[in-house]
Amino acid sequence: MWGAFAIILAATGVFAAGGAIDGVVEKQPLNIAAIVMFFLFVAATLGITYWAAQRTKTAKDFYTA
Repeated sequence: MWGAFAIILAATGVFAAGGAIDGVVEKQPLNIAAIVMFFLFVAATLGITYWAAQRTKTAKDFYTA
């Protein structure tokens, strides 16, 4: 069973391997808007987590959510 799994796993590497990148590679500009939105999302998530943690006082409150 594990031998067949190992063979299948090894064989998929052959199919997943891509060719070399040929030609000129164009560098993309830095996307400031995406970076700012990512940090805002992380900050909002941490803020909501902190707010929710402050509201729990007992084990019952903790396990209710």
